[in-house]
Amino acid sequence: MLVKKNRIPVLQIATVGLLPSLLKVAYYRLKGYKIESDVHIGLGSVVLGSRVYLKKGAKIGFLSVIRGREIEIGRFSRIGSMCFIDTHKVQIGEDTRINENVIIGGIKFPDSSITIGDRSIVMEYSYLNPSRPIKIGDNTGIGGHCFLFTHGSWSSQLEGYPVTFAPITLGDNVWLPWRVFIMPGVEIGDGCVIGANSLVAKSLPSNSLAAGSPAKIIKEGYPEKPSTERTESMVLEMVRGFVSYLESEEFSVTYETEKDSHLPIRLTVSRNQLHRTISFLLNSISSHFSAETAVYMNRDEIHTQKAHGERMTISLSPALRFGSTDVGEEFVSFISRYGIRCRRLD
Repeated sequence: MLVKKNRIPVLQIATVGLLPSLLKVAYYRLKGYKIESDVHIGLGSVVLGSRVYLKKGAKIGFLSVIRGREIEIGRFSRIGSMCFIDTHKVQIGEDTRINENVIIGGIKFPDSSITIGDRSIVMEYSYLNPSRPIKIGDNTGIGGHCFLFTHGSWSSQLEGYPVTFAPITLGDNVWLPWRVFIMPGVEIGDGCVIGANSLVAKSLPSNSLAAGSPAKIIKEGYPEKPSTERTESMVLEMVRGFVSYLESEEFSVTYETEKDSHLPIRLTVSRNQLHRTISFLLNSISSHFSAETAVYMNRDEIHTQKAHGERMTISLSPALRFGSTDVGEEFVSFISRYGIRCRRLD
């Protein structure tokens, strides 16, 4: 064979892979990799490429292999344990997660690549085949046991059997629940939701709900935007849920409310010697409560609020964040379960 295929880089795993993260990062920097601060590469994990860029806060779990000619992993992104990524070009955006036991690889062509945007996720046990390019947008979720195949071939094309090689594109804010199969050449538009256990063989327009095998459009113009009153009610339930969550983790939570309002406006979170405050300025009658962290309902330029003394500001719509505090990070993590993923402005 002219092209050597080393499927599992056993030697690299058994040598460099066993180094602690600090030494491994130093070794890779000597090799010419560009690695920013607070990057962690787990025990047994290796990154193999000609041009590698690991940005601030990127984390790679235990016993994972990332191999490609060009590799870029964005700020604060996470790759779980026992993942295998092997294609010519790997580009992962900011705050994106690839969970445990995900495989990305297959037959290679010169344009074989995987591109994943910001704040997206690929959940455990999924298999992505980027023989042709796979492009996944921002805020897109791929559930567990999903399969994205850019090629379909086995029996001889010369005998009349079909052979297909074609890219896959998923837009922004797409959601594939568990066990969705995407066929070669499919393009899924922004805002689409696919039912679980579906087979998607044809492209789908933006803002559609589809399900079945093969998947068919159930509803277009999806979803319907909730009313202002319903939105405020949902936010109130999120805040109450956040309080319950903290209390279940044995924190003491006290709160103040605005006059004539049932919304908790400022929470004080305490345990032992730790005391943190987070304020919620969610409607027009809310006055400003001094707090380390401020959460707004609607705020396009939240970084300007740093002038009021907050160390972290968060807007729910649009979903934005600036700065960092431990209670703010906990709240941002908590509201992600409601599909709110905040874009960093810093």
